[in-house]
Amino acid sequence: MRNHDFNRISVVLVAMAVMVACNIYTFIPIYGEIGSSLVIKESEVVMAGTSFIFFYACGLLTFANAADYFGKKRILVWGMLASAFASGLVGLSADFWSLFFTRGFQGLCLGSFAPVAFAYTYDLFSGKQRTLLLAFVNTGFLFAGIIGQLLSGGITNLSEWSMVFYFFAVVYASLFIIGHKALPQAKVESVSPSSQLATIIRLLRRKELLYCYGIVFTLLASFIAYYDSLTRHLSGEEDLLFLTRSVGLIGAGLSLFTGRLMEVVGIYKTLFIGVALSIVSLVAALFYAIGHIPFIIISSILFVSAISLLLPTVITLIGNMGGKGRSQALSLYSFILLCGTSLAPLIVMDLSYLESIFLLLGCCFFQALMGGLLFRGRRKWEVGN
Repeated sequence: MRNHDFNRISVVLVAMAVMVACNIYTFIPIYGEIGSSLVIKESEVVMAGTSFIFFYACGLLTFANAADYFGKKRILVWGMLASAFASGLVGLSADFWSLFFTRGFQGLCLGSFAPVAFAYTYDLFSGKQRTLLLAFVNTGFLFAGIIGQLLSGGITNLSEWSMVFYFFAVVYASLFIIGHKALPQAKVESVSPSSQLATIIRLLRRKELLYCYGIVFTLLASFIAYYDSLTRHLSGEEDLLFLTRSVGLIGAGLSLFTGRLMEVVGIYKTLFIGVALSIVSLVAALFYAIGHIPFIIISSILFVSAISLLLPTVITLIGNMGGKGRSQALSLYSFILLCGTSLAPLIVMDLSYLESIFLLLGCCFFQALMGGLLFRGRRKWEVGN
């Protein structure tokens, strides 16, 4: 494919990735404002946020399989329009149940993007172009983790929380128009639902993929838990909280170099480097807890850097291992990633800052264990594929 086509497609997909993933994080800075506005408990706002992530995970699995039948471009583009409508409904919420259901509907619609975009990338590109675009999309997801919080907090400070979702409604409607014109059609393979289900069951019986999915389950969950606990801990210190979120953007850029790092040191060493960075970042967070402010800045940069390395590394592992069932393997990746994420706010909601950090350290050691099992059986996995 020509370079200008690659550039055009990359810009559209990355813009979609950032704007879609932003909504995973929009509630984190504004739990209190939403609760006060709707006269509901903050814990109920957390539950509504969990509704979003659960239905988002369901959408990831549903639309990834639907794309094989209806076409990937169609799902990507019309998913944006549906997301625009759903986002507007969230802004109209008047009580807990309307917030719960509209936020869940928004999550379901936004679930039309991630695994479809990954499979779409595999269909259109190969070699370095594919690796680079996957890195761009993953970098977009990670930037969104910070940008989503900054946008929702900033818009709410200037106006009110509902304007956050009206803003996203306009953005998604614009992306629908742009995507309809700019994205090319990809091949459509009519695969029956029964065949897709059989492929998913077969994939879930493979140990190497289960090890990967074990890592996946804790990745964005750790990210959400880290910033959720930090937001509560720094309540009243808005300048430090803004700085801590903002500097995390530095770490997000590391995912652009993940492909090169995997070429130089190998995919498994890259995985362990990511886990090691996570552990170092959390140790820095512990130093902050005993009164050393600069350590929380270092921790934020290193923690986002670690996730920046781990996400594209695990996606590459799963994509390579998935073979002909790659679309289903990647849809499972996205589903499991968000299942873990949906539990994170509920788990850390009643934990202290220190308890959250120790829980995250436990997740890191679990990731190291799964990585060790993958590395030990690597020859068998590689021969089997």
